[in-house]
Amino acid sequence: MGRWRMKHRQKYCIVFLIISSLLLNYSASAIIIRHDRKDSKYVKLAKPYAKIICQMNLEEPGKAPDGVGTLIFPNWVLTAAHVGTEVKVGHLVTIAGKNYQVEKVFLHPDYEDGGRHDIALLELKTAVKGVKPAELFRERNEVGQIFTMVGKGDWGTGLTGPTTNDRKFRGAMNKVDEASEAWLKFVFDNPEKSPEKALDLEGISGPGDSGGPAFIKKDGKIFLIGVGSGQSTSATGGREGVYGVTEYYVRVSSYLGWIEKVIHTEKENK
Repeated sequence: MGRWRMKHRQKYCIVFLIISSLLLNYSASAIIIRHDRKDSKYVKLAKPYAKIICQMNLEEPGKAPDGVGTLIFPNWVLTAAHVGTEVKVGHLVTIAGKNYQVEKVFLHPDYEDGGRHDIALLELKTAVKGVKPAELFRERNEVGQIFTMVGKGDWGTGLTGPTTNDRKFRGAMNKVDEASEAWLKFVFDNPEKSPEKALDLEGISGPGDSGGPAFIKKDGKIFLIGVGSGQSTSATGGREGVYGVTEYYVRVSSYLGWIEKVIHTEKENK
């Protein structure tokens, strides 16, 4: 293993990881959009999901997020382990406009600093009311699935990469190209070079919301299939958030056992 690039919005610590000869940067899952589509469409796409996004404004509440997660039970949030390492007991996180205190942080026991098993759980001191959490995806047929990612960090287009932050939730769509035991992998396709591949609201993540979600809808329910972890810039000369980058999300279906064990154990201990 090499080194990771850890990228919270205010910190921009530069570190790198080599996996299978691919240069990966920590993803952030703020949304980078197609240059030939209206931004308002991406803002609209995010609305059904915004309430279940957990914003971790660790340095100062109300500012652009340092990381995000997804509400999966009334008092449990799933995020990336590299975000979890920054969260301390007592930190306030924001869900649906309200602040909640973090009671405990659980990093995956096999998390490699800047590598595999980049997943963590946050237990909230009080339950979130009036918000229906996302369901955990339990099937193993992610390849070929079209999903929606959601973020609130820096944004831009596939031509410019991330350029600014207006604190608006945006959604974007992409398709899972490959799946391994640990990862879901997808590419930000250029609509001019690969019009047959690029989705109408194609997108990728950018700086600001590490640990962000990948959602699919099925039978009227929202399912979480992935957690934003790493981005390969080997095809883009090191540029993040532009056409051609490949993104890696932690494959949630591979970690169901660990997630449920942690939550069950905590319930038994109370």
